[in-house]
Amino acid sequence: MYKSARLLTSKLGLLVSFSFLFFTFSCSDTKPHLGEHETKSEAEGLLHQEFYMTKDPALGYIPIERKFEGAQQTLQLLNTSRTNNFVWQERGPNNIAGRVRAVLIDRRDGSGNTIFAGGVSGGLWKCTNFKTNPTWALISDSLPNVAIGCIAQDPSNPNIMYAGTGEGWFNADAMRGNGILKTIDGGNTWFQLPSTRNSVSGNFDYVQDIEVTSTGVVYAATRSITFCNNGGVLRSVDGGNTWTRSIGTMASTCADAANYRGADLEVASNGDLYATTGFQSGSTINLGRIWKSPASLGAAQGTDGNWTEITPAGTWRRIEIAVAPSNPNVIYALLQAGSNNAIGGLRRSDDGGATWFTLPLPTWCDQGQTSTDFTRTQAWFDLIAQVDPNNPQVCYIGGVDILKTVDGGTSWQQITQWANGCSGLPNVHADQHEILFFGNSSTELLAANDGGIYYSSTAGQSWTSRNNNFNITQFYSIDHHPQQTNFLLGGTQDNGTLRFTLPSVNTVAEVFGGDGGFAHIDQTDGVLQVASATGNNYRVSRNSGASFNVVVQGGSSATGRFINPSDYDDENDILVAGHNANTMAVVTGIAGPGNPQVNQVAMPTLNGRQISAVKVDPNGGATGTVWIAGSTASNASAATSPNLIKLTAVQSLAPTVLHGQTFSAAFLPEGSYISCIDVETGNADHVVITISNYGVPSVLESLDGGATWANVEGNLPDVPVRWVLIAPNNAQLNGPSGGTGGLIVGTELGVWTTTQTNGPGTIWLPNNRLFPLTRVDMLKYRRLDNLLSAATHGRGLFTTNIPSIPTSVNTVANTKGFVDYVSANQQHLFIKTGTLTGVRNITINVLDAKGRLVMTERTNYAPKTLDIGKLAPGMYVVKIYGDKKETYTRQIVK
Repeated sequence: MYKSARLLTSKLGLLVSFSFLFFTFSCSDTKPHLGEHETKSEAEGLLHQEFYMTKDPALGYIPIERKFEGAQQTLQLLNTSRTNNFVWQERGPNNIAGRVRAVLIDRRDGSGNTIFAGGVSGGLWKCTNFKTNPTWALISDSLPNVAIGCIAQDPSNPNIMYAGTGEGWFNADAMRGNGILKTIDGGNTWFQLPSTRNSVSGNFDYVQDIEVTSTGVVYAATRSITFCNNGGVLRSVDGGNTWTRSIGTMASTCADAANYRGADLEVASNGDLYATTGFQSGSTINLGRIWKSPASLGAAQGTDGNWTEITPAGTWRRIEIAVAPSNPNVIYALLQAGSNNAIGGLRRSDDGGATWFTLPLPTWCDQGQTSTDFTRTQAWFDLIAQVDPNNPQVCYIGGVDILKTVDGGTSWQQITQWANGCSGLPNVHADQHEILFFGNSSTELLAANDGGIYYSSTAGQSWTSRNNNFNITQFYSIDHHPQQTNFLLGGTQDNGTLRFTLPSVNTVAEVFGGDGGFAHIDQTDGVLQVASATGNNYRVSRNSGASFNVVVQGGSSATGRFINPSDYDDENDILVAGHNANTMAVVTGIAGPGNPQVNQVAMPTLNGRQISAVKVDPNGGATGTVWIAGSTASNASAATSPNLIKLTAVQSLAPTVLHGQTFSAAFLPEGSYISCIDVETGNADHVVITISNYGVPSVLESLDGGATWANVEGNLPDVPVRWVLIAPNNAQLNGPSGGTGGLIVGTELGVWTTTQTNGPGTIWLPNNRLFPLTRVDMLKYRRLDNLLSAATHGRGLFTTNIPSIPTSVNTVANTKGFVDYVSANQQHLFIKTGTLTGVRNITINVLDAKGRLVMTERTNYAPKTLDIGKLAPGMYVVKIYGDKKETYTRQIVK
């Protein structure tokens, strides 16, 4: 267990706090879809949320290198057969992909059908039939880093390729990289270049771009996550074994550091090199600049001191350039404004950057409205350009949508739209990150964006999605239908809330747009369902998910956290969610007949905190018991230790506090973020919470309703833990010899399980057979068929059926409100009845694993305790019947 707070220092002994990076630079990932708009403040809310969720409180930044150390530990354990009890099945989606920045058209395949691509958090993929009937295949789920940001091929030896990791544009959901991956066998196997590991230097924390010259010299545009004097443009003449800095200077202190944020690289057809540096800051040292190193320099080309600045007049931030393949003197430049996030200008040079002239900004249609900022104030995030290989007058540019000029930039035509309302333009997902032509063709090109990859064979007049089985979707949440086996609902980054209805890999439908938050399905019968976007922005279905057209009154993306925690009370048909500091949101009226309402409930016991986790107690029944966790508010000026509160009568909007505690800073440091709460069905005193920060205890367990807590993190790697489930006591998490019951957690490195907690000595195992080594945001379990679902942030959805003690007795649908729960120990069977009116008597039958009746009792409708001390240890089924054919069935283990 690596828990020490290592102090990282630069070669000058200068430490720049990561929190400075998060709160100093303005950034906004405003990427709406289907009419759902994020605002700058919302995107910054996600930035703060993820930062607070995962930073090491002792360091003030996210020590991502510990994730890579943990990955090695995980892979070692996965080599033992005892860790492979769960057999995971990939569920997709196969028709919707996530964000793609890295695409390579393999020059070895003259047909253009072989494509390599990377997801920003989904690893490396390959397609060999791209133009015909594309199907993507994952290269590996066990790469040292799955955040692929760029790919380049060596022209002198096309079997050699490089993939840069990390997404360093300061978008809120970006994953940090860990250097450069390389293949020497045409992409079959990849390895990490040792010289680029984060533990070696901070030069390759984020690799934005890679270019390889005709002689095999490699250039990488990078930035550091922490240090002012790491990153820039790096150069290697030995295939990445060693590197020297080409661009990036510092006289003596960080105040003198300049050009250490590498952005874009281009190699012209005549061998001239171009680079851009600087983005996401208005400070002089980080302003956008264009550099040139001509081929005429020979061996000195691209070395330190042999670059000339050719930036157009003005003050800029991010700059994207494109050089015409048919005329290396023609350069187009897309320039973010130096004082804000909008596009600031377009420039063209016809003399290799010696002089520039201004091009008009295009008029752009955005959902029927016109604008001259085709990036919608996110030029720092989505900005790309590419010139026709045969005609320097034809250039394609991308921001939110794609535009084209055929007259050298004198005029522009929009050729795609991300939403309807723009005169029938073809629909292509929003936020463009790459445009590539196929060989020397002027008509065939592809575009990569937040929705995957699209292809055009008509010079951009029409487009088709090329995302079949390209499963890199970033999920935040998942929930199951209680009876329809394959019906699942999950929220995703920038692809809305998705509905699954098929076995195996799914073609899904989007039921609510924007960034999809937590999703909920009423576990009584599945008729009521809730989809959410950011904050307290909800839509409700009252027809089993057929449509989500019930608008929630008072719902707002401006309240609550960006991806706002919530839980659904099946008994009382209410949704309990986070709100702003000292406030809880309770959504009532979900069942109708009118529109549901978001109610703001004051929670002074939060004491300045904001809700970070919610759990409806499954044992609460009609009284409605809920646990909430309070962690540092997203807009707080100082970090606080988290607290935990247990409430009852929440549906009354005047809840009673049953239990409240604030964890001491010695136990959970200030800034610790409680990410999940679970309560055992049948045992309200058994509570488990997870903490998602590095450097803190990540799993705490209470057996006395929160009075005392034990740290059961055990041998888990020091990585964020985002979710926990208390497994049913008949579940065999680690095989028949591993006992029954236990805990399941979703971590930054997949799913881990333990069959028995033992304080600091708790033994956890990665249960990741056929599962990617990636971040898991949520886990959900369904008793009907022991289905466990895992929502990954970058590799879509996975499910498995947890092995359990077998029974020959089938369970049936339970009558809502009839019985709250049953539980058992070695001596007694506990039955907590509900509050249905009209029920006077019940019959309780207990059957063994072979279906034989071993106990029966008829009694009045009230909570009961039955003596089962004489029954042999093992699995049993409890069946309870009411006067009016009410039923309840549950498995128990004595």
